[in-house]
Amino acid sequence: MAFICNIWLILLTSLFSSCDSCVISEADRLVLQKFWHYAQTNHLEEQETGERISSIARFFLDTPYKSNTLNTADGEKLIVNLRELDCVTFVENVLALAFLPEYTSSSEDTFKKNLQKIRYRDGIIEDFTSRLHYSSDWLYEMQQNLLLKDITADLGGIKHTKEINFMSGHHELYPALKNNPQLLTKIKNMEDSINKRTRYYIPKSDIDKVYSKIKAGDIILITTNIAGLDTSHLGIAILYNGTIHLLHASSEYKKVMISLSPLKEYMADIRSQSGIIIGRTYQRMAQDLIEKE
Repeated sequence: MAFICNIWLILLTSLFSSCDSCVISEADRLVLQKFWHYAQTNHLEEQETGERISSIARFFLDTPYKSNTLNTADGEKLIVNLRELDCVTFVENVLALAFLPEYTSSSEDTFKKNLQKIRYRDGIIEDFTSRLHYSSDWLYEMQQNLLLKDITADLGGIKHTKEINFMSGHHELYPALKNNPQLLTKIKNMEDSINKRTRYYIPKSDIDKVYSKIKAGDIILITTNIAGLDTSHLGIAILYNGTIHLLHASSEYKKVMISLSPLKEYMADIRSQSGIIIGRTYQRMAQDLIEKE
């Protein structure tokens, strides 16, 4: 099954634009070299995608937390930073590595292409608005590209009718949007598109009902009660001490870590978190696609 998924990932990679202008620093290349060794030692190519995501996430344990690593003064471009991660870049990098067909130093360019297609709408970088800023929008695009499936409704989630407009309503918080009416208009149009979709989430009070259906390697988007915002955090479900925990880049503890308590207990302690959205790899669908080729 892992072999079939690898073929599928090669095919998908060819559909997206390249990122030849992105240069990986020597410090980040050193992290990649350590990762190639880790991948080969742990036989990641033989693992199914969900298991592989969990294994790769563990590789980044204790990596320092740092926010705003993607914002630069010289315009939007692909940034590779494997040494410092926030909750978003942690998940992006794990998936970009999980979707590789092989784990050798020759996979560096494919890793960059994967990262670009995961981070940007249609894998194309035009400006600040090309980046998938809202996590629910990001998951929608991942589903459109058959990389992840939003399984929230399948697990019994309810409609999430919350109006999404945080970025346009707080544009002064985003340097790229300050004094740039054109980009602000594009953000508003993007928010309008999100608000027209039917979205689902599992309220915090209902997580117990679906807990047994969450699998290691699932992507967990945590919804928030902050006005105008869809999610405030995300991470990766992992089996730890016999139950599901969250492996994530923690702003509180300033590092990538496994939550100290199981997912449902971790969320119960944070008032602003209202529920979860769950993304899962299209592993079974990948088999069907290849078999039809």
